[in-house]
Amino acid sequence: MNVIVSIFSEISNLGATITMPIIFTILGLIVGMKFWPAFKSGLLYGIGFAGLWLVLDYFMASLADAAAGISANLGLSLDVIDAGWMLGSAMAFGSTLLPLAIVGILGVNILLILVGFVKTLNIDLWNYWIMITGGVLVQKFTGSYWIGLAAIIVSSVVVTKLADVFAKPAWDGGFIPEGITLPHQDTIAMAPVYFGVNWVIGKIPKVRDWNFNTNKLSSKLGVFGEPAVMGLLLGLLLGICAGFSVPEILSMGMVCAATMVLMPKVCSVLMEGLAPIAEATQEMASRKLKGREIRIGMDAAIGVGNPDVLLLSILIIPIMLVLSAAMPHNRMLPFADLSSMTLYILWAVIACRGNMFRALIAGTIGAALYLLCGTYVANVYTDAAAALAPDMIPEGTMLVSSISAGNPIYTVLLFLCKILGLGA
Repeated sequence: MNVIVSIFSEISNLGATITMPIIFTILGLIVGMKFWPAFKSGLLYGIGFAGLWLVLDYFMASLADAAAGISANLGLSLDVIDAGWMLGSAMAFGSTLLPLAIVGILGVNILLILVGFVKTLNIDLWNYWIMITGGVLVQKFTGSYWIGLAAIIVSSVVVTKLADVFAKPAWDGGFIPEGITLPHQDTIAMAPVYFGVNWVIGKIPKVRDWNFNTNKLSSKLGVFGEPAVMGLLLGLLLGICAGFSVPEILSMGMVCAATMVLMPKVCSVLMEGLAPIAEATQEMASRKLKGREIRIGMDAAIGVGNPDVLLLSILIIPIMLVLSAAMPHNRMLPFADLSSMTLYILWAVIACRGNMFRALIAGTIGAALYLLCGTYVANVYTDAAAALAPDMIPEGTMLVSSISAGNPIYTVLLFLCKILGLGA
């Protein structure tokens, strides 16, 4: 088990930008590609992924500053602090559940592919921590190692199945190549909610016909509807709301404009690397597995290059901050994970098929649920963090949680343990 922990720790230390190209090259060879095409696919994926996170980090840093400014202007003071996904990651990597969880997630995944229950092979090892953190919370609540491990395995099955179920809309919308899925727990867990909101809006006369997106705005507003100009204007507005100085407002505008233009370009490089691997995997499955389909599970970050996703991620930040102040029963102040809302609202845009009116409604409801679920798990989350990653708890903080921890699967797991009387 120590060997497994050491290997996984090394993978974690290298980061996805280095490890995923290696994994992709090996996977390409396994599914029958020659070395150089497999290596080129892995290299292009790595280049695209590095570019994606360069742009995202640039974008997220500015969004974090804007969120802090808006929060200060609203005078928000809540007793649960959003400490960010990094704390959850540290909890997972520090847990005794880690070695068996890695073996269990991957082993059960392969078994379920062989029996035909799922089609996705989740090779996004870097993000296994999200499922493991859920098990950490269950272990802390119940006092049982084995119930915590069972919670991780159940979560992995649910997440993989959700990735399969919702793959086609993501393909049809051009968010990811066919054959790729997104079993990323803290994003895919909200997909049923977003699809449900879209379905309800589709049943409301007249309202169901309301629609706008970046393409329609571009055709109707001319230059003001171009993604770069919209990014500039929204960034300027966000900077004003944050109370920035004039240079800072202008900088915020340029960051948003640059992101709207650069993100689709770096994602196109990433997709160029993904496509050959996905095609070769399907050809191998057709030849050797009697036509059975195999999909490759990846990080949700690969789907955020769509301008509508970036547009919604800018709009949702002030909305979420207002919700945190106005919504009954919420105690969590969104902060560290606000800059990652690009990921958390991805499925709102996919579910609503680019209809930005519907995506804004769905994203707002999703933001409210992230806050409420983050509040619900806060006590257990804080206890687990104090035991496994005390140095990462902000000084003077009573309770910690995160938007990532507000994914509904954590809440469902702890609620089930509670009603079943499994508390320690």
